[in-house]
Amino acid sequence: MRYLAPAAAALAVLIYRYGFDFLITGVVFIGVLLFLVIFHELGHFTVAKLCGIKVLEFGVGIPPKAFGIWHGETEYTVNWLPLGGFVKMQGEEDPGDPRSFAAQSAWKRLAVLVAGPGMNAILPIVLLTIALMIPHNVTLTDVVVVYVVPDSPAEDAGVQVGDIIQFAQGHEVLNSSSVHAAIQTRLGADMDVIVQRADTRLELNIAELRTDPPPGQGATGTTLTNARVTVASVAPGSTAEAVGLRTGDLFLRVQDSMILNDGGAAEVIAASLANDPTAPVRVEVLRNGSYLELAFEPALAELTGYTVDVRPEISQSENLFEAVPGAFRQLGDILTTFRNEIGKLISGSAGFAFAGPVGIAQITGEVLDAGLAPLVTWAALLSINLAIVNILPLPALDGGRITFVLLELIRGGRRIAPDKERLVHLVGFGLLMFAILLVTANDIKRLISGGSVFG
Repeated sequence: MRYLAPAAAALAVLIYRYGFDFLITGVVFIGVLLFLVIFHELGHFTVAKLCGIKVLEFGVGIPPKAFGIWHGETEYTVNWLPLGGFVKMQGEEDPGDPRSFAAQSAWKRLAVLVAGPGMNAILPIVLLTIALMIPHNVTLTDVVVVYVVPDSPAEDAGVQVGDIIQFAQGHEVLNSSSVHAAIQTRLGADMDVIVQRADTRLELNIAELRTDPPPGQGATGTTLTNARVTVASVAPGSTAEAVGLRTGDLFLRVQDSMILNDGGAAEVIAASLANDPTAPVRVEVLRNGSYLELAFEPALAELTGYTVDVRPEISQSENLFEAVPGAFRQLGDILTTFRNEIGKLISGSAGFAFAGPVGIAQITGEVLDAGLAPLVTWAALLSINLAIVNILPLPALDGGRITFVLLELIRGGRRIAPDKERLVHLVGFGLLMFAILLVTANDIKRLISGGSVFG
């Protein structure tokens, strides 16, 4: 019970500072983390049992122990710190007992070690399938090109300002996120797009999307905007008529801000005039397929005298037979994006953003606001991350221990001395904890300042 008082005090301070949303985010984050860790440890546990290894304890959370239940030769425990889990096997470094982990063949030990990351690699298929089956709202927009960089891949392909992108690499474009996702999976390769230009539908091929583009240009060299607000009527003599708005105009941007709701244009204009009462405000619209720039003069004071139609959100879900192949496609896209990001990191064209437990909890809170389906997808991404990190040859992690078993196989069955392996893992664990503390300190600093992990 002595651990509960400081924990309760810290929780009370955080709730006072951030409200009960913090508490909800914390509970959800811990739930997601425990779910992923339990599946990871179930991999080790199941394969160890199948190999005849004596499992002493299956623990949920980090000690000290809250309570435990014995079943057969294994104690199943729940521990006070709900941020991890473990499987304790007989003789993990001492081969004296024939049922110990260390007494098993290299191939059995390798199977036990790989099983944890393997479970985290399989789990995303299940989670992504569930996410696709959960009804979720999707904002539909027209994705309109508002700028094309000269001599860019997009200009070479024939993309023009005012084009509406309808398909990207064979996938229907629902909003700009669809296009950005397609781009991330095609870096260094070509991407096929179908665009609507006035009354003409065109198939274009954007060649060799840039992995290291000039600053601010992006892989294709285009600036896109989401457009879902159309002018339904304009009152005679109104400021809307004075600025040049016409029935049927599709709002693109006002002063570089996207207009996504019925009052958005008026709000952006008011904010711009408050910032600089003498400067005209730029209003971009698409009229009959043609891109136009209109100028709202400060003398007009405010934008009034018009009504709009806003494209509604739709609820989407897929049945099981659609969701399973969809989950495999999503996983492929995620892994391709990850590979491309690693390539950009190695080439120096992109930095690497680290997030520790606090940062991941913050992201979980932001994703939670978007709904259940995005949260399940986020859990799938975390599971992929756990699988990749744990398989890396880092001391104290599964990958580090796998490396020692592989070295044993390469050396013809001669093991590295247990004391030397133990020292490597101990030093590695210390360095890992130090790195986590540094990242966590940065996460807390960002959280206090109100910043987001995503910028």
